[in-house]
Amino acid sequence: MLAGFGGLLFLVIVAAGITLRKFDANELIGPIQQHVRDATGRELTIRGGAELKLSLEPKLVIDDVSLGNAAWGASPQMLTAKRIEAQVALLPLLRRHVDVVRFALIEPTISLETDGKGNGNWQIGGAPGEGGATRSPGGLAFGDLAISNGTMTYRDGGTGKVTNIAIETLSLHARDPQSPISAQFRGKVDDIAVSVEGDLGPLDALLQRRWPYPVTLQGEVNGQKAAVTTKMSINGGRIGLDAMTVQTGASTMTGEAAIVQGSPRNKLTFRFTAPTFALADLSSAGAAVRAVAAAHVAAATHGVADEPVPMALLRGIDADGEINIGELALAGGSRLDRLLAQIRLQDGRLDVPTLQASVFGGTAVANLSLDAAHQPAPALALHAQMKGMDLSALLAAVGTKREVRGGKTDIRIDIDATGSTPRQWESTMSGTVTALVGPATLPNTRINLDSPLNQLVDAVNPFNSVDPSTELTCAVIRLPLHNGVAEIERSIGIETKKFGATASGKLDFRTQTLDLAIRPQIRQGVALDIPQVADLVRFRGPFASPAVVIDSVASAATIARIGAAAYTGGLSIVGESLLSRAGGSPCEIALGRTSGAAQMAGANVGTVVEDLGKAISRAFQR
Repeated sequence: MLAGFGGLLFLVIVAAGITLRKFDANELIGPIQQHVRDATGRELTIRGGAELKLSLEPKLVIDDVSLGNAAWGASPQMLTAKRIEAQVALLPLLRRHVDVVRFALIEPTISLETDGKGNGNWQIGGAPGEGGATRSPGGLAFGDLAISNGTMTYRDGGTGKVTNIAIETLSLHARDPQSPISAQFRGKVDDIAVSVEGDLGPLDALLQRRWPYPVTLQGEVNGQKAAVTTKMSINGGRIGLDAMTVQTGASTMTGEAAIVQGSPRNKLTFRFTAPTFALADLSSAGAAVRAVAAAHVAAATHGVADEPVPMALLRGIDADGEINIGELALAGGSRLDRLLAQIRLQDGRLDVPTLQASVFGGTAVANLSLDAAHQPAPALALHAQMKGMDLSALLAAVGTKREVRGGKTDIRIDIDATGSTPRQWESTMSGTVTALVGPATLPNTRINLDSPLNQLVDAVNPFNSVDPSTELTCAVIRLPLHNGVAEIERSIGIETKKFGATASGKLDFRTQTLDLAIRPQIRQGVALDIPQVADLVRFRGPFASPAVVIDSVASAATIARIGAAAYTGGLSIVGESLLSRAGGSPCEIALGRTSGAAQMAGANVGTVVEDLGKAISRAFQR
């Protein structure tokens, strides 16, 4: 029986070989073109002819092929390919019927696009929203599809934005149209390297619109591990992504999203939550996220990023969503806890009505708006209030690590700006930024003697080298900003139990430079057994590395007065060297809260004001 079966099989193979040798593959061109025309309504053009390569699974090779685009398409061809290879089943081929087992596109150029209503040129038959299923292209539904060395473009008809995809390899494999599809892709999406694999639902389910349609993909995006799992559904003009899990790096978010097709633009809705998330894990995402990450990294390294925010993206889609993150890790080891962000994007205007989190041991509440519809200078408005933050954590966040006990800090920001990059916003901001620091103990240890901050402390605080710690009573920084410049008139003040100081001058965020004149004062009643004291200190230069300059002539005169005061019991010290409560404390002056009585008292010691004006004038003339 086995011998007889083997002999019969041999005769079939021989007969097939004789038949196929007489078979001209070019005879299939006409029927194939007609079949494609009937199934898709598109014209299939074959310029290079066809060839049949014999084997147990013969391969039909067609050169120089193109498939017509939709009538409304921007390009005449939806697909062109250097070569198409189709492995076909042997027995059906003997009956002049092509049953495709594997279909491969070699060096194709694929143009995908949508019209103004969101309809895709890949949709064959009824468009979404017209009822019924999209028509299946019959025998053109291949169980095994492969693309190599191809390019694909996707053009959004609503925004005109074009996404470019370089396909190194793409394969879709299924045992039959009713079986799940195994997918693999390696290439680039715009400038982002992508290598993923995973499982999709059956082809029949997609073509017949049996929802939800499962999607599971995992791999690497820009060298970073990434994965997504969701259940997709399409209902009318709405594409829903439910039960969604997105993993990037070591971070995972869960939630749901949907794209609603509309005019003049589509709308994205979303809601995501994550117990923990690292901002660094967003480095593999799109341009908007990369801009945020770049700005944050630049801020962490004492600079401001000039990476443009993709305004075209804000104008190209509407959005409405919410993000909840239990712990968001920032660059440099900082973090935000219990982050809640509500996002609205409508007609090119981004509004974040609620942005709140626990940060640096305190709480922060903010809202912002970015109106990208304004051209060429989008308008930004930011209002934020932070309360009860730890001073040591704030200093560490800006690169100055110092032991601090206490020092709860409140910050309020109310600014407007224009531009499309964080650097432009910084250079054009107008409004007010105010910081108030409460009582704190600062041990007088010098970790970095070359630090400009330590040099400033040495110059301003005459007790820094003799006392084990500085007992801070309060500190105030109030910056009245106009077009990126803060003109300071004693709106920076600091007060300790032994001395105080106020500052006047300029902070120029356009040039990233500062020039401050700081006037230290010793509190009345404090013992004067100190080796040195400065009358006027200049702190100036670039933000990243300012220099400390001491007015040596005025300081020498002050030291002489202190020596005389030590001899006479302090009666000979003139007013400008003392921290006088009658004239208001430095913190009260910086906040602009000096009372009328205090101002009258200050007027009675006019020499103090006069000498201060002269000192500041001399400082700015040098």
